[in-house]
Amino acid sequence: MLPPRRRDTFEGVKPAVLLLIVASVVAPPALAAQIAASAADDGCRVTPTGIDCSASGTSSTGGSTPGTTVPGPPLRYLATTEHPDDGLCWFWSPYPPGLDSWDPANDMAIIWTVFALPKCPAVTSPPATPGASWVETRAWDVFRSFPLAAPRPTLQPRRHGITGLPTFLAADLPGPLSHRETLPDGRSLEVEARVTRAIVDWGDGTPAFAYDPARLLPYPAGVARHTYARKTCPPAYRASHPSGGGCHPQLEAYPIRVAFLWTARYRLGGPWVDLGHLERERTVAYDVDEVVGVLQP
Repeated sequence: MLPPRRRDTFEGVKPAVLLLIVASVVAPPALAAQIAASAADDGCRVTPTGIDCSASGTSSTGGSTPGTTVPGPPLRYLATTEHPDDGLCWFWSPYPPGLDSWDPANDMAIIWTVFALPKCPAVTSPPATPGASWVETRAWDVFRSFPLAAPRPTLQPRRHGITGLPTFLAADLPGPLSHRETLPDGRSLEVEARVTRAIVDWGDGTPAFAYDPARLLPYPAGVARHTYARKTCPPAYRASHPSGGGCHPQLEAYPIRVAFLWTARYRLGGPWVDLGHLERERTVAYDVDEVVGVLQP
């Protein structure tokens, strides 16, 4: 347990510096070293008393005075996001949302977030103009902080598909997301994101298809439809039932993967610049049955 924080003890010390001090008290030395290295990699300065995230140097600007610089904003907030390849991961950001490292109440949460989750992969984008690299990095921070929704698919027939008949997939299209802020040099940054594509892998080995997300509608208007050739069955049914030979040889249900491709762009009061893509996905299990006609005497 940490001792009570005394005002006279930490008078004049930036709260961000206390992060490593707390880590050394409550975490093993290897963990404290890992946190220090992680913060240093993200632009924070490791000092004899801890990690100072307010010392992030300066950045070039595209202001009216050539060659002018402004202090770079401190990497103050520890944020998390869902990376399409690495899953939930963390990154340092100069802006909320996130855990404020200047607030001592967040020390434990920051330590364990860094310990429990991987660091998000760095995003690199070639700068088009002087100062664009920092602006793009900030735009990516905003993009990753957006609540990017994953699809919530519904299927028709709802509970069980039927071989030889089409299955329809529908999903509501999320609305676009936007953010506007004033940068330290006074310019206005706008970031927008919207779903531009829906990708469906029907789970039976056929190629995945990309659809217009606005057309993932219920039967009969929807464009996302698929016809299964084989039913799915439990292992015991496949092994012992006379009709087990018509089942898929391995699957008890088809894993249908549905993904939204979120595309972002940004601008500084001028034309829009394409930023990149993030994917959010969901997988649902779908049983497919077979209807067989039987002659009655």
